This record gives sequence, structure tokens and C-alpha cells, in this order.
Amino acid sequence: MRIVLASASPRRRELIKKITESFETVPAQIDEAAVERAVISCADTTDRTVIGDKVVQELAREKAFSVFMSLGEPDDTLVIGADTVVCIKDEILGKPKDREDAVRMLRAQSLEPQTVITGVALVSCTGISTFSEKTMVYFHPLDEVQEARIQAYCDTDEPYDKAGGYGIQLGGASLVDHYVGDFDNVIGFPTGRILSELKALDIDI
Repeated sequence: MRIVLASASPRRRELIKKITESFETVPAQIDEAAVERAVISCADTTDRTVIGDKVVQELAREKAFSVFMSLGEPDDTLVIGADTVVCIKDEILGKPKDREDAVRMLRAQSLEPQTVITGVALVSCTGISTFSEKTMVYFHPLDEVQEARIQAYCDTDEPYDKAGGYGIQLGGASLVDHYVGDFDNVIGFPTGRILSELKALDIDI
């Protein structure tokens, strides 16, 4: 079976290798902001974790489906799409807009636990399956030491292409006290859950 990852993320390209070494990448061309706005406008709750879950699953579905259609709906292909957000009590955190926004996000995450949610979509000629995985991440408390870590981290290039403004597998690990759940999920591709879902769907890759 031909496996296509609907993502340009270098982190997802590395993680999918835990599942298969034989895959292609075809980045999806969708208006992510428009999809997110549509989901939020239709939400029947104010719970940010619930809304974030809906957003990432819909974005993953749109990414995977758009790539699948662009390939001509092949009958021997599985397209995998994924999207990740970080949710705190009052906000859904995507990628920071600039340094000020990154500092703000990281301070907020030092004040309360965060839920990292990755939505995944599996699209093939037999249909579409979507699901999500959640991991709780706890930063060190916001004190002088943590503030210094945040400032130093935001002087690097790392925060600006990552949901929540940090990479737990990179320098962002210095901000984290502990986590509960799937480590790969925090990076943006829950390999264990994906393997389980593929097995449940009887998809052998």
C-alpha cells in the first residue's frame, strides 16, 4: 500500500518512520484559519479542550482528504493527516505570531496544566477515520528561574513553528516538569495510537 503523509512537518516525517520507512509526503493546501473559524463558530460549548479536539480532528480530515483527492482518489493509497493544538483553561494555543506572543504563551503554560491534542485522519478509498490523542503537560512554575528559561528559549528559532510555542523533544524540554500520556503526541504524531487504529481498521502497512 502506498502511504502518503499530508504534512510538511519535519517532526511528523521523523515520527512516521516508527510506523513505516516507505512513505511519501504531500503537504496539504488548505486554509487552516478558515477551517478553525468554522469549527469554533459551530461549537455548542465554551470548553477549550472540547473545541480544540474538534478543531484538530477537522483540520486533520481536511488535510488528508484534500491530498487524497489531489492524487486522483487512488484505490491503493492511505493518506494520513494530523494537526496539533495546545489547550489551557481559557485559550487554544496554536503557533506564536512573534516573540512577544511566544513569551505570553509559555508564561501562561507555566501557570496551569496544558492539554496537547493531536487530531489524526486516515483517508483511503474505503473511507475516512478520524480520532484524537491527548497528553497532559506540566511546566515548571513561573518563577524567576522559569522566566529566565522562557526568555532564553524565545531567543532561539525553536518556538515559532510549533503549537504552544515549544518543542518538548528539543530545547523546550527545559520548560517542562513532567507529562502524563504519549510523548510522541506532544511532538505532533501519536504513533502508538495510529498503529492501534490501523490495526482496528485492518490496514496493514
